[in-house]
Amino acid sequence: MSSFQDVQTFVRAVRTAPSLTDIGLVLKDATRAFQFDHFALAQRINAPDRLGPVRLTDFPDHWVDNLVPSGRVADDPVLLACERSVTPFAWSRLDSIMPLSSRHKAYMTQARAAGLAEGYTVPIHVPCQASGLVSFVMAQGRELPSDSLPAAQYLACFAFEAARRLKLQLEGNDPPEGPKLTQRQLDCLVLAARGKSNWVAGQLLGLSGGTVHKYLEAAKTRYGVATRTELVVRALFDGQLSFADVMGDSRRDG
Repeated sequence: MSSFQDVQTFVRAVRTAPSLTDIGLVLKDATRAFQFDHFALAQRINAPDRLGPVRLTDFPDHWVDNLVPSGRVADDPVLLACERSVTPFAWSRLDSIMPLSSRHKAYMTQARAAGLAEGYTVPIHVPCQASGLVSFVMAQGRELPSDSLPAAQYLACFAFEAARRLKLQLEGNDPPEGPKLTQRQLDCLVLAARGKSNWVAGQLLGLSGGTVHKYLEAAKTRYGVATRTELVVRALFDGQLSFADVMGDSRRDG
């Protein structure tokens, strides 16, 4: 599994999953298919070091079972780094995001001893709601699969959005209706989703790269998201974009 079509297959599975457990099983299969060893999806509430009710993971049982009851989650620097970063990061770069205390370093040493040696974490920030993260993790001696990192961002955002919406439905609450993007915002978003730079998108649309940037920033503001990946995911979930839009015709748009 390595192409955008494979991400599309994953999205169809998580969108139709009848339970959080099923979402976890789909994410576990995708984690292995994209050459990662483990995953963790978690919500955060009230404070960056507290976990919310949505938690899905295939981390080793002995690690998970003692994490929250022991209070060790308060020392997790990955959770704290998510408060400071809107873009994905490798665990090996944590010290470039925040200063690591002796407790943080001890926590990461214990994680490595538990078989969680290196990770790639995607922070997710949902406006007016609990934010979260999805981590894809490697066992000791295995490097992050660099070719899978772009896909991992989509896997993370789609899985978290599916879990968030399903949790709301189970509680008897429908997800709020998303904002409507203008046609120009959608035009720019489609090309951004296809991997086009602002300059290339501008050439295709008869706009300057700066104008494309402004349209995309305005769309992100409407949704209250921090990254283009989150913007694409939310627009796909709300039906403003389709996978046909995103896949496009490479012969037509270069």
